[in-house]
This record gives sequence, C-alpha cells and structure tokens, in this order.
Amino acid sequence: MIRIVLTLIMYLISQVTISQTKFEQGMQQAFQLMQENKLEEAANLFERIGNAEPTNWLPYYNLALLKTRTTFGIKDNAVIEAQLKIATEFVNKADEISPDNSEIYVLKGLMNVAKIASNPMVYGASLSAETTELYKKAIDLDNLNPRAVSGLAEFEMGGARFFKQDLTPYCKKLQESLKLYDNFKPASEFHPNWGKNRVLEVLKSCGESKAIDSETVTITVNVPNVTSDKGTVQFALYNKDNFMLTSLVSKIGKIENGITEVKFEDVKPGLYAIICFHDSNENNKMDFNEQRMPMEDYGVSNNPVLMGPPTFDVAKFTVENKSLDLTIKF
Repeated sequence: MIRIVLTLIMYLISQVTISQTKFEQGMQQAFQLMQENKLEEAANLFERIGNAEPTNWLPYYNLALLKTRTTFGIKDNAVIEAQLKIATEFVNKADEISPDNSEIYVLKGLMNVAKIASNPMVYGASLSAETTELYKKAIDLDNLNPRAVSGLAEFEMGGARFFKQDLTPYCKKLQESLKLYDNFKPASEFHPNWGKNRVLEVLKSCGESKAIDSETVTITVNVPNVTSDKGTVQFALYNKDNFMLTSLVSKIGKIENGITEVKFEDVKPGLYAIICFHDSNENNKMDFNEQRMPMEDYGVSNNPVLMGPPTFDVAKFTVENKSLDLTIKF
C-alpha cells in the first residue's frame, strides 16, 4: 500500500514538473523569438501558451506588451489600431486572471500612450486624464513598481515640456525610479522587468531642462464654414519635429450655426502648424473611403490649396510675443 501511495505521489510530482517545464520552455522560446525580431511568431506562441495555461496571466500580458510596443515603429494608423485592438483583447484576459495587478495597469497606461502617439488629434484630449489615472492606480497598488513611477513621470513630463515648464520635478522622479529599478526583483524570468533603459534615455534630456521665463501667448482658432452642427471639430497643434505625428496639444470645438472656435493657451514663441477636421459622426477619427481619400471636411493653418497631405512648410505660422487669431476654412 505504501509503495502504491509513493508511486502515485511521484507520478503527480513528475506531471507537475513536466507541465512547468513545458511552460518555461515555451516562454523562453517566445522571448528568444522576440530577440531574433520574429515578432509574429513570438505573438503566436504567447497566445498558444495562454490557451494552454488559462490561469496564468503572463502569456497574455507579454502578448499585449509585444503588440503595444511594435506600434511605436509603425506609421500606418490602420495597422496601429489593429495591433492595439489585439493588445486590448489580451490585456483584458490578463486582467481577468489577475485583477488589481499593478503591472497590468502600467501596460494599460502604455497602450493609451501608444494611441495618443498614433493619433494625437483624436486621442490627445480624450485619453490624457485616463492615462494619468491608470498610472496612479498602478502606483496605489504597488508603490515600489518602477514602471508605474517612471511611466507617470514621463507622461506628465510631456505636458510640462509643451508648456515650457521646469522639467526638474519630473526628472527627479525619473531619477528616483532608477533606485526602484535597481532594487526590483521580478518574481520570475517571465515577469515584467523592463523600463530602465527607457528612463536612462529620457534622462539624457534632463540636463538641458530649465524653466523658461519668456512670455506665452494664446492662439484663437476659428472655423466659420462647418457644413453642419452635427458632431465636433477636432484640432491639433504641431511644431516641425512632430508634424502629423504627435500633437503638442489637442482641442475639441463645439459647433453652433456652422461656426466653432478653440483656444490654445500658454504657447511659447516659435513656428507651429494646426490641422483640424469635422468629426461629424463623433467616432473620434477621420473617416476615409476605400481610396484613402478623406470623407470628412478638414482644414490646415494658412488655408493652402492641397494636392495631397499637408506639409509643415505650407501650414507653418510664427508665434511671437503677442496672441494670434487664426481662421481655418474647410
């Protein structure tokens, strides 16, 4: 009888060991595929591991992280939206398995950052507050999570940089997060352990960050010929470096009698451009037909005659030491 019991125990232990080994081998292989830049193969493997390990949040988390990270190197908004849709599906699965997980809230914050970066005119205004709250929730759940602390600091730094505010408080927070990274010990080789290199990269700009005392101005933008009062008009302010990529700030204008107006406040002297479009169906994006031609009215500062996508040179205007009133016509 004792021999039978011992045999059964040894069998069960061996089965657990084999199962764990398969999981570990699969995860190691997926990470190796990522290092080899075989991202689609890695994503497929993470998904298979997740299906085989339905109570483990790590495969779904890593799959969502992989899909999110790849969007930062893509310029096609349709591809980015598809990637982030997949990422959302799998981060939600991870969240169901491991609720109130600080790392998952950090990832959700990063996904919002990816959305804002891909289409600031659409997502800049609508997701900023939510993104801040996601990072704060991650910190509330684990204030020693370095990715939560550095993620919030870098996100808030973006707004401070636009308004030419002193970056020192955010640089200090990023510097402090390095101590958290140095002391952080992941639960396993498959648990989140990324972010430090990004902090080191961002800190390179901190040596140059100083409060700027020059005056700011307000840019008032008016669109007098909106074809209907349905929906809203979305505006985005750019400089040369981020034109058509990530807006410095976004605004949403209400329409009354075919007219809308917004104000960009605390703008520093320099060269800027503004793009706006009529979001008539309020789906928070510019609609295109099958030939990728705009289906909604849009306009550009300086009101140039366009034969294709606008360029910064045709749309740029100068901000000096006094406020501006601009009219953009659709």
